[in-house]
Amino acid sequence: MSNLRLVLPLLAAATLLGACTATRVTPLQAAADQMCIEENPKVQVSDFVPVLQEGFARHGIQTQVHSKIPRADCPYVVTYTARRSWDMAPYLSTAEITILGPRRQTLAKANYHLRGKGGLSLMKWQGTKSKIDPVIDELLASAELSSATPPATQAGSTPAPRKSLDERVRDLQQQKLGYEDYQRAYRQLLLEQQSGQ
Repeated sequence: MSNLRLVLPLLAAATLLGACTATRVTPLQAAADQMCIEENPKVQVSDFVPVLQEGFARHGIQTQVHSKIPRADCPYVVTYTARRSWDMAPYLSTAEITILGPRRQTLAKANYHLRGKGGLSLMKWQGTKSKIDPVIDELLASAELSSATPPATQAGSTPAPRKSLDERVRDLQQQKLGYEDYQRAYRQLLLEQQSGQ
């Protein structure tokens, strides 16, 4: 009986402080290596677009931000929403990223949501990058990219060298992810390493 009295509060604390994140991702299958991001002036999360651009660049997709999308120049468009909640300080609580194709059909979509606005979890105050990077990685990991650059321009350019697995794991460790998110991202790194060999 005394063990039960000790275990129950610990289980309750673990439940309250545990993972409160829900993600839903429909991954991108194929697209061009250049996309336009449609600026959303309603988003109050100041670092959301830079994190989005860095995440896409990490997967070989160059992006340009436009307040109004030039349809002829942007066959692939990324739209987004992001909302903050407040608990002693503002924090990212909900985000959605959508990739639209040439006919403006939805090609891929990712949702990030803190259940119960994060509850008592201290992880709700993590930065935008640590929350959104794993979502972007899951969204773009299996995408087959085709070049949108004319062949004459491609001949003079060389791709950036790919980071080693050790470097990528170190980068992952610096993101201070929760256990489940870290494990998912680590498994993804290993799968990418195996498929690249």
